[in-house]
Amino acid sequence: MRVDGTGFGYIIVDGVRYDYDVVITDRVMKRKKELSAVESGHTPLTGEEVLHYFSERPPEVLVVGTGQSGLMPLSGVEEACEKLNIELIVERTPDAVRTFNKLRESGRKVNAIFHVTC
Repeated sequence: MRVDGTGFGYIIVDGVRYDYDVVITDRVMKRKKELSAVESGHTPLTGEEVLHYFSERPPEVLVVGTGQSGLMPLSGVEEACEKLNIELIVERTPDAVRTFNKLRESGRKVNAIFHVTC
């Protein structure tokens, strides 16, 4: 699986455009924002979400793209990753896409959550 590109409001994975936040494991899923409460106009990524998506089959690495400008707040994500023994990398989405692709190409078991707006 490869992320081909991203811009404000979208991400392209294996040639398919998604106009919403995505979670990438062995497939691409729409992020369930209802798992988190809205804070200051943004839906933060929470530790509860990380546990929901990755408890059963934790990756070696979780790459989180915090948006085109890096504005998505995080709450409890680091603690959830520590609990699951997952290495966490947090970057603006354009940078996180490059990191995700590099890690996948190197053979690491990497999953991702990409926020596609702010």
